[in-house]
Amino acid sequence: MALDFTHIKGDTFEAVNFQMIVNSVALNLTGCTLRMQLRKEYGGVIFLALTSVASAGITITNPSSGIFAINRQIINLDAFNYIYDIELIKADGTVKTYVSGNFVITNDVTR
Repeated sequence: MALDFTHIKGDTFEAVNFQMIVNSVALNLTGCTLRMQLRKEYGGVIFLALTSVASAGITITNPSSGIFAINRQIINLDAFNYIYDIELIKADGTVKTYVSGNFVITNDVTR
């Protein structure tokens, strides 16, 4: 699923809730790990890395219903049209990517 974001540099990114649905069924996230990275190009430098391990930027809020959140945080990256995806790592080691898109950071005026 393609999902794009726009955010102003240095502002607080408010928690965004997601529900993983595959073939019209909520994906059970019990025992799963989620991770997300922002990069300027595929295979390039990682500018932001989030994971659900110890709620380091992502929190699985209702595993059986497939609900997770990108945590509230200040994102202070240089203005750019970053790319991102969110990987799901199942307990058996299977890795799936269901969410990806652009994460545009724009400059702020007031500093």
